[in-house]
Amino acid sequence: MRFLTIGMLVLCLFCARTLAAQVIVHDSVLQFPTPLPELRLIFSKQKTFWPDGQPIAVFILAPDSDLHQEFCIKQLDILPYILQRRWDRLVYSGTGERPVILDSEEEMRERVNSTPGAIGYISESIALAGGNYVWEQ
Repeated sequence: MRFLTIGMLVLCLFCARTLAAQVIVHDSVLQFPTPLPELRLIFSKQKTFWPDGQPIAVFILAPDSDLHQEFCIKQLDILPYILQRRWDRLVYSGTGERPVILDSEEEMRERVNSTPGAIGYISESIALAGGNYVWEQ
């Protein structure tokens, strides 16, 4: 009985969905979802246009927030400080700019809804409430 309980616990741990953040996009984005490497390029501001030619507006939460750090690690498979370095390099070289930093998930949802070509992320619990297209890896 003890081994059965431990086995069930291990199975639940491996099967449980652990993603804390979900990617959301504006309704005008037609060709979504994108593969993970392309998603990483979008959030690192190295890809600036959607395949249909529409500019990409990237919104993030504060870099020191828990959700941002989990999003970087679990969804983008990149450490937050590396992403920050990429943004700094673009800004200091004059070839790009940082994403727009927002204060809350509610503001994130509003800005993504109101900005054509926008992409951002929100927590899974808020994503389940509906609204934008939600990308799941």
